[in-house]
Amino acid sequence: MNIKVLFVVLLFAGLSMFAQEKELELGVYGEILYQHFDYGPNQRVSPTGSLSDNRSIVDIPRFVFQMEYWFSNDIYFEAEVEFEHLGTGSALELEYEEFGEYEFEAEKGGEVLLEEFHITKKFSDLFSLRAGRIIVPVGLLGMAHYPHQYFTTIRPESVSRVVPTIWNETGLEVFGKFDDFAYRLQAVNGLESSGFSSEKWIVEGHQGKFEEIKATDPAFAARLDYNGFHNLQIGLSAYTGNTSDNRPKPSDLDGIGGRVSIINLHGVYNSGDLIVRANYLRGNLEDSDLISIKNSRLSTNIQSARTPVAKSAVAYYAEAGYNIMRILDDKSSYKIFPFGRYEYYNSMEEVEGNVFTDPRFKRDVVTFGVNFFVLSNLVVKADYSMRKVGGFDSNYRDENTIGISIGFKNNF
Repeated sequence: MNIKVLFVVLLFAGLSMFAQEKELELGVYGEILYQHFDYGPNQRVSPTGSLSDNRSIVDIPRFVFQMEYWFSNDIYFEAEVEFEHLGTGSALELEYEEFGEYEFEAEKGGEVLLEEFHITKKFSDLFSLRAGRIIVPVGLLGMAHYPHQYFTTIRPESVSRVVPTIWNETGLEVFGKFDDFAYRLQAVNGLESSGFSSEKWIVEGHQGKFEEIKATDPAFAARLDYNGFHNLQIGLSAYTGNTSDNRPKPSDLDGIGGRVSIINLHGVYNSGDLIVRANYLRGNLEDSDLISIKNSRLSTNIQSARTPVAKSAVAYYAEAGYNIMRILDDKSSYKIFPFGRYEYYNSMEEVEGNVFTDPRFKRDVVTFGVNFFVLSNLVVKADYSMRKVGGFDSNYRDENTIGISIGFKNNF
């Protein structure tokens, strides 16, 4: 076992032995995943996209330790350590976006990540102050990313292919509640534009390749939720920040801001038996044509895609599920949610300059499945996903996936 992994496991095991009520609380969550695909991984292999295939994977997408420690009645510390894809290691990756080029990915064998690490001072319900590594509160997924908080066997791909997931940065946050409203305001380090690409828009601009996180270009995020309707939450979130001065060599875009701006609308209806969720995200990147030119000249050693980046990207989805045990046996402790979801995303929704839109990055995805809640915090999922590439009237091959997963979340 990797020494870092062993250290973290022993640390949390020791803490659990000495946890005291109201001072230290520990938690875990994680997933086990199986997927079967009827298509190949390379969409550039033919004019109609990926070829027919018959392949499967098994994975542990994530296993997370959580800790919350109260120094006093109004000051507390929180941390999350996440193991992704079976721990740590290294591997070669085939980068199909760049025509089958092999790239060495130091993290592809897995990662150990410090997802959250912050201290909070609570002054009142209206106002609290937080500092450290925090979750950027854009959209549904950032604030509701546990396995039992979304229906599909994987997190919504429409979001994860456009913005970082889970999006965490280092900085300051103020948050609180008043009447039926809850708010969050953040100032954090910004993204860096050398990682932007056609396929994933700003996802790989999330800093982490280098030992230091640059904050020359800061970013600002805000979120407002309204909970005044019965069983219904609706909200608005936004993000903005320049990116060019956070590049590994910021001088190569001297005088260019590369500002990323995002607006997100979301809503959740949850009666306990009927659950409906919806999310809409649109983002804009200033100077995208100039960033595309500079990125195309980057060294291969930086391990960035070096493909053009779009001016704007769009992602939205809606899903609904109903607990049929309410009809079959309303006294049962189990819950079974058949569900359906539709999502659309395009990481090249709008381009500028000499950048051309690639229809491969326009996706419509329809998913049907079922969630079986063995316990309120333990769920078994199965789904069938149908992805249409390039629009419903395109000639690209459809891509179908079968997924099975087990997810859990618990405190101890």
